[in-house]
Amino acid sequence: MVAAWVESELQTLDLGDKRRDRRVKTIVDQFSQIAESTPDACRDIASLEATYRIANNRAVSPDDILKAHHQTSIERTAEHACVILAQDTTPIDMTKPNRQVTGAGPMEHEDHQGVFFHPLYAISEEGIPLGIVDHLMWARESIRTDLTTAEKQRLRKAMAFEEKESSRWVEMFQSGEQIARANPQTMYVNVSDSEADIFEVFLETRDMAPNHHFVVRGCQDRALAALADEDDDDESSERSTTARHIDDALAAAEIRYEATIKVSGRESLIAGETRPRRKSRAARTAKVEIRAATVTWRGPQRPGGKLDDVTINVVEVREVNPPAGEDPIRWTLLTSLPIETVEQIKRVVKIYCLRWMVELFFKTLKSGCRIEKLKYEHVDSYLTAVSMLIIVAWRIEYLKSAAREDPDASCEKYFSMSQWVPVYLVQQKAKDIPSTPPTISEFMLIVAKLGGYINRKGQGPPGSTTIWRGMHRMDTLIEAYSVFGEAEKRCVV
Repeated sequence: MVAAWVESELQTLDLGDKRRDRRVKTIVDQFSQIAESTPDACRDIASLEATYRIANNRAVSPDDILKAHHQTSIERTAEHACVILAQDTTPIDMTKPNRQVTGAGPMEHEDHQGVFFHPLYAISEEGIPLGIVDHLMWARESIRTDLTTAEKQRLRKAMAFEEKESSRWVEMFQSGEQIARANPQTMYVNVSDSEADIFEVFLETRDMAPNHHFVVRGCQDRALAALADEDDDDESSERSTTARHIDDALAAAEIRYEATIKVSGRESLIAGETRPRRKSRAARTAKVEIRAATVTWRGPQRPGGKLDDVTINVVEVREVNPPAGEDPIRWTLLTSLPIETVEQIKRVVKIYCLRWMVELFFKTLKSGCRIEKLKYEHVDSYLTAVSMLIIVAWRIEYLKSAAREDPDASCEKYFSMSQWVPVYLVQQKAKDIPSTPPTISEFMLIVAKLGGYINRKGQGPPGSTTIWRGMHRMDTLIEAYSVFGEAEKRCVV
């Protein structure tokens, strides 16, 4: 029997055959047990063969599977006053030691093959993941390894924007706006990191839906439109000298408030990395100053001519007195949200910080669901399996966040009685089933302990790794409890 949450999540699934629909739901249910491999999840030869048949069936599209999840996720977003739509890209490395996956494309280098996954990940303003509302997946046909950096830059500038991989940011921005127009009672904020600092993204704001906004981390010190309109009078010359670029305008802006933030440690993926955002750093607590300004950018030149100017709000978070040898923390947040008051500016910063949840989702997808360890010969089969694991990864993040943001809700809102009872009895060493189910916060702590969580005083909440490890062990307890119950019935008879 398929879990109730799977039936609900995939209620609109339509693969053209009811048997396929049932099988996909069954596989998602099996995958949600967080097994070490596909055979481990299936448990028997018949289920394993059925899973491979679905994955290899060309009539089953990864997009069709995720479309059902998209629809349910969009319905969840409509229940909230404000929803963050975080978009980001992660590589799915399919490189295998002996046999490569047919149809995979080159990653950063030809010796690594795989695809790229770019979801539009919905998060409530309270921090609960609501699901993926749209996505893109693609494999590169080839990469140019014979060009210098300067030659690559010239080639990119000559290409039409629609031909560039960076157009994905605009495509998902447009998708978010369509969702906003369909649900006018909810405010949607499209949030992304510095890869989306592309002028074409901000041009989308000219006809933007009133309930659709954005927060993008900037990475370019763009020229201001004042440069194109300089006069000879002293007042205008002074104004253009002090605010020729975004950084000039922010340097001239007053400090709106100060705060203390925790900075996570980071290991560089490249030896000798010098770029500030890619370098290794130690974890620390940083004191930051926050400024805000409204500026008008000068439209850049493109192959078809000059783009229009754009007026935008900017919030800067800058570290004061960083440790010796460390680059100061600095965020330049480009937004359409209002910044007149300190509370409005704080909301912009808070919304951007929620973008980190898409990174946690990627971690669960790769470390928990092990999507880069799958063994399929063709990329289409591989992605069919990945599409089902994407739903499972979201479910893990959803449960983890629900324990934090909806702590007093009954665990039966998220788990059936047949799921929580065996885990509770074993982990709590209890003899009787409690008359009132534990809360979701209490139950997820039990699950985390199964995954190795110690729960020391002052320790932070359980992370994704301990949750998915606990859910894997949880399934063993449920199965053993079920078998023992059946055996006990036969002994009584």
